[in-house]
Amino acid sequence: MQGMQQQLLTIQEELNNKKSELEQAKEEQSHTQALLKVLQEQEINVLTVALVNQDRENNIDKRSQGLKSEKEALLIGIISTFLHVHPFGANIEYLWSYMQQLDSKISANEIEMLLMRLPRMFKQEFTGVGATLEKRWKLCAFEGIKTT
Repeated sequence: MQGMQQQLLTIQEELNNKKSELEQAKEEQSHTQALLKVLQEQEINVLTVALVNQDRENNIDKRSQGLKSEKEALLIGIISTFLHVHPFGANIEYLWSYMQQLDSKISANEIEMLLMRLPRMFKQEFTGVGATLEKRWKLCAFEGIKTT
């Protein structure tokens, strides 16, 4: 009888060890899955930025055209001033909201197309990760004329 009790205790101890090993394996698996998800989001962000940069390079001829009107020159001046006082940049909706106070007929697309045509004056940067990824426009005109 005592031998059977000892055998039962040994089996219970082995069962408890296996349960703790299983729990540890589950924790490792969930940690690995979370890490995989973060890496996949980062990969998506890198691919998105690469595609945007490739698109910008492919369309450089279109963007390097000169200004078409006095209105565009005026818009560039206002946008430059706005972005100069916002050193961390501004998203297109914020820019559009400000510009609409001055010209109610202007569209966000019109502003963005103007900014894309002038890559030496304005650059687009991505901030955040995953669902919080945000496109911001920054003034970079002064970076191009720095002398050393």
